[in-house]
Amino acid sequence: MLTPGPMMIGLVLGLAVVAAGCASSGKARFSSAKMCQAHGGTYDTTTKTCTYTASTKSAADTCRSHGGYYDTAADVCEIGLE
Repeated sequence: MLTPGPMMIGLVLGLAVVAAGCASSGKARFSSAKMCQAHGGTYDTTTKTCTYTASTKSAADTCRSHGGYYDTAADVCEIGLE
């Protein structure tokens, strides 16, 4: 199970870099609030901080929160252009 934290954010940023490489513009932009909310956090625009509650999220839920399709058999998340 994946929990929100630096490793999760690194995974998301890594996926964003891969997705950006496939995009014609060469970049991907994510608002801080959306990134925070995608990992179950609450974003405070005043302090520009994300507060997480202790929780466990399935790989499938994490994948779907990024608009992807989770393949249970292969244990992979597919995000991208079709």
